[in-house]
Amino acid sequence: MQEVSGDPKPISPEGLIGGAAASPDGRLAAVVSGKGMMLDVSGSEPKPISGLIQDDYVVGWTADGRSIYVVRGELRAEVSIVDVVSGARTTWKTLAPSDRAGLSAVNSIRISPDGKSYAYSYTRVLSELYLVDGIR
Repeated sequence: MQEVSGDPKPISPEGLIGGAAASPDGRLAAVVSGKGMMLDVSGSEPKPISGLIQDDYVVGWTADGRSIYVVRGELRAEVSIVDVVSGARTTWKTLAPSDRAGLSAVNSIRISPDGKSYAYSYTRVLSELYLVDGIR
């Protein structure tokens, strides 16, 4: 990755928000905000990424820099690989704990560029209900 110096400058239109991930070479960023966009750090015009579905969230790039990992869903995180040029979409994995009792979200997904390792966390909310008889 190149060393950067000087004053910071925007690489996206103002107000663009959403999941973002930098490409392996550091020249591009994939951003999902409504529709997916490819941003070039040199400041050229953003380009659309086809193949994305509403509510996709970018979590990383593949090692070859041609595709991004995207996630959909909260209780079961469906991870797909989307080619940023062609828009071709391939299902990769569904991530969720085996015991889904009290599960409210699968989050903080990280995938290695080679796809051999991944980690995620999840939020679980468990409660107990007590029933009391005979109290007046």
